[in-house]
Amino acid sequence: MPRLEVRVLKNVDEARQCERVQTHVWGAPGVTREALTAAQKYGGALIGALIDGKVVGFIFAFLAQYHGRLVHWSHMMAVEAKYRDQGLGLRMKRVHRQIALERGLKSICWTFDPLQSRNARLNIARLGALAEEYVPDCYGRFPSLLEKGLPSDRWVANWRILTARVEERLRGETPAFDPALTRVNETRLNPQGFLQNRTIRLDLAHRCLLVEIPAQTDAMRSQAMPLARRWRMEARRIFQHYLSAGYRVEDFFPPQPATDGHCFYLLRQRA
Repeated sequence: MPRLEVRVLKNVDEARQCERVQTHVWGAPGVTREALTAAQKYGGALIGALIDGKVVGFIFAFLAQYHGRLVHWSHMMAVEAKYRDQGLGLRMKRVHRQIALERGLKSICWTFDPLQSRNARLNIARLGALAEEYVPDCYGRFPSLLEKGLPSDRWVANWRILTARVEERLRGETPAFDPALTRVNETRLNPQGFLQNRTIRLDLAHRCLLVEIPAQTDAMRSQAMPLARRWRMEARRIFQHYLSAGYRVEDFFPPQPATDGHCFYLLRQRA
């Protein structure tokens, strides 16, 4: 049986293996072993998931300031495709949280693609992070196997690692989906079987709102790029509008029987 470890990476060779993982996931390494090693030694974190001694996933974070507070900025998390959906991301995040707590930090922040449901499920539903900012084209257009030339829009996630919300989520406690909540967008399947928006409402003022996103974004980007590009711009319009109107993202519901196989962000008005 394969031997799994999730731990702090220890040497330059393990940092070099992170370059390989980056190439498998994004098509090219964005952070070199030298930078990974330096950050690890001087206040950052480099955490790996290893199977039989081989790095198959990693988290890379460095010290930063967010809204005037010292945080760990988790710049990269990647897991090789064959090892996804096995809980490695969650296990690495737990180790990162412990490291940050030991160093007196209260938050870990990072960015993620608003249209990647797998990431939203981990970051918001499982970990209890809050999506506090929507940044259009955050990194500019860059060669990425996942991005495929689309604008690199991102949520900024703030994982407030000492809060009761985070403790509850790490214990597996999640709220139930309420199908009666008002939906910002109504969707339907197109002839290719991909989700598309039928209507979008930007005139709502309910305390809680649901925003649906596609569950299969990667397949859409491979087979229906014009629709993927349309989703990027429509999602940008929705989220920027409601954030400016005083809402924030508080939850995410992945595909499940209660959602009829769909996935939704929950927006809530700030108090």
